[in-house]
Amino acid sequence: MSDNYNKNRLAKNTMMLYLRMLFTMWLNLYTTRLTLANLGVEDMGVYGVVGSIVSMFSVFSGGVTTAVQRFLTYEIGRSGGNPNRVFCSCLNVIFCLAFCIFVLLEIGGVWFLHNKVNIPVGSMDAAQWVFQLSVMTCIVNMISIPYNSLIIAHEKMNAFAAISILQVVMTCASAYCLSYFSDNRLIVYAILMAVISLLVRLTYQVYCHYKFEDARYHFIIDKVLIKNISKFAGVSSVSGILHLLSSQGLVLVINLTFGVAINAVYAISLQLKNSILSFAQNIQRAIAPQITKTFANGEIATHKKLIYAGSKFQVFLIYFIMIPFLFRTEYIMQLWLGNVPPYTVTYVQCTVFLSLTYASFETIRTAVYATGNITRFMIWPEAIYLLVLPISYWAGVVTNNPSSLIVSMVVYEIFVCMIRVWMASKVTVISIREVLKKVISPCFFVALFSIVLCYILSAVMPSTLLGLVLLVVANSIGLCIIISLFGLSESEKAVVRKYVGKIASKR
Repeated sequence: MSDNYNKNRLAKNTMMLYLRMLFTMWLNLYTTRLTLANLGVEDMGVYGVVGSIVSMFSVFSGGVTTAVQRFLTYEIGRSGGNPNRVFCSCLNVIFCLAFCIFVLLEIGGVWFLHNKVNIPVGSMDAAQWVFQLSVMTCIVNMISIPYNSLIIAHEKMNAFAAISILQVVMTCASAYCLSYFSDNRLIVYAILMAVISLLVRLTYQVYCHYKFEDARYHFIIDKVLIKNISKFAGVSSVSGILHLLSSQGLVLVINLTFGVAINAVYAISLQLKNSILSFAQNIQRAIAPQITKTFANGEIATHKKLIYAGSKFQVFLIYFIMIPFLFRTEYIMQLWLGNVPPYTVTYVQCTVFLSLTYASFETIRTAVYATGNITRFMIWPEAIYLLVLPISYWAGVVTNNPSSLIVSMVVYEIFVCMIRVWMASKVTVISIREVLKKVISPCFFVALFSIVLCYILSAVMPSTLLGLVLLVVANSIGLCIIISLFGLSESEKAVVRKYVGKIASKR
């Protein structure tokens, strides 16, 4: 078997990404507090509004990032591949795209800033500085995409984690340094953010040039490759636009039916869902390169094993947090928010449940990306998902109950996910029967055991912090046992025993 599949590297990369996530999550929360304290509500609002004008173009950079990562990883995994040719072609495409976005921002963005955005007169000069510096940051970040993708494609997650942590530390230091300035703090903050993005960009480039032969730049125009990359990025961007329409449309639907109070509840639920989902997505980030490489090199059996195991383990990881959360939602929200707004419990429970859908599907999405046959898979489900807007609006108006709106959204989301899996089975090596047998079935039995255990424990444990901790610990121990007995295949059990034995022998 080739080096495309390496269990030890996969475990090491997952651990590195978990440590990165825990550190950056805590520091980002503290950085937000410092920024708000030093900038104030008004200046922070101006920075957010002006930055949002630039960030609207992140839909296009997101599509390019997906395309570059796929083609670089595929070429590295392919026997006899030429990653340097792909790298240079990607960089040339991004140079052209960055120039086009720069022109659009300088023409359309400046007009929008001066004519449509509601900014206090005294802050307009600072807003213009922020806009220009945000444009520079956007362009620098775009040019960094091939270098970032090269690190991920080579599975150097220790470097990726280290550079990410460095960026978060510098951002936090910048927020702290604002306290030493009495005037023009908004401009100073924008300058510091631009400098940080430039330093991170140089760090990526220096590391890649030092570590990889693939990062040597040559002026290469591979018309066929550039055409394929552009098509892939274009489809990804269209899919991103459709997703943006549905996600922002839901915010508008909630606002039209029940007002800003439920908008705030929905925002809280999304923040919690994304936090829980991030625990599982570290496995996805670590396993995605190996899924693409094994497909590129024709290692189909290993490729399928990675898809099913990745989906299953992401769901298992979410169980450790989600199931105790569902039994102690009201108490946890009181700890977090203090005064819990009405309908918050229902909204967070529904959206947190959706994290299972996202987690179980991500490796299948990666498998589709590996094939390159993505047009129908990415466009049609997102177009179908737009129907969630009238469906959720109708559910809210008819029942006059905000809970009905979120429940209808969750049910429709699950339906669309089923469509995605069916369409994926048409272009990848997965089958519906194998998904049911190797992913859905073990996940269902593990969840059933954990739910029964948490139900019994929650009935006898008090609704206190100690009771919550005991519930989480007991659920975690029970999950570890039931997963090892019924959630793993024989080959997965052998890998776990080997890994645990290796750790024990070292000690």
